[in-house]
Amino acid sequence: MSVENYIDLYADRPSELIELMQKLYPSSPNQTNEERCFLNDHVNVSVSSWDKRTIEWMWEDYGVNVNCCLSFQYFSDSDCNSADELLYVMKQLVRMRSCDLLYQPNGDSPVMVRRSGILVFDDYFDRYFGKGASDSLREQNRINITADLSMEDIIKRCEEKYGEDFNWWMLPEEKREAAFVSELKLELGEDDPFFDGRVYVIYKCDANDDMLFQSVRKDGTELWRIYHLTYSHCREIEGFPRRWDFESGQKAAEYIIDQYVEENESCGLKL
Repeated sequence: MSVENYIDLYADRPSELIELMQKLYPSSPNQTNEERCFLNDHVNVSVSSWDKRTIEWMWEDYGVNVNCCLSFQYFSDSDCNSADELLYVMKQLVRMRSCDLLYQPNGDSPVMVRRSGILVFDDYFDRYFGKGASDSLREQNRINITADLSMEDIIKRCEEKYGEDFNWWMLPEEKREAAFVSELKLELGEDDPFFDGRVYVIYKCDANDDMLFQSVRKDGTELWRIYHLTYSHCREIEGFPRRWDFESGQKAAEYIIDQYVEENESCGLKL
């Protein structure tokens, strides 16, 4: 008895998906020369293109750009567990590609959707793959922020993963000491470390006007905070403007990404 499952996803060319399978199974060479098929001793993978109307339905129902169906069939005489194997493939897909995804087991209702870089799961997903499987995939889908990444690199990765939906952007260098810094210092007390020293606006959020500020102290140390300005043009009462402190710009970026994902993880979908 075999198990057949489907991952439907966007790809510029079906051959790209087969190339991906060849990377995932380097020790098991493909036994077919067909462009749309990958076959070895325990898995048979084929790629098919959807018709125009089905592609439109996927967009209308789930907002995803998917036009190719990746079909997996695991043979009963193989050593693999089909659920474990399929989960492995899905982890690599979300890690290696930034495309929209839709997992639709056996042609039934979708139990996983990735749209605009956000993953959404139905409860059935963990029941099929095991407890914690969805969390494991979310971890694969995260942007890995390391200490050596510049703030420019981080924002580029966010734009690549989340596209136009990502609502934080980086201010150009010539505008990082503009009116926002002047307003911040009006609202802070003179004893605040962000009142003195060189202060810059690095990121700004279009959704709620939160801004990431950097303060470079005279001794060269850096302070990082997200402020939500009140635009009162005068010193604020205790607790305002609201702020969030971070030990580095990278930690601030992690917080920004986590908040963005949390606020957008439903994507308006009901699986």
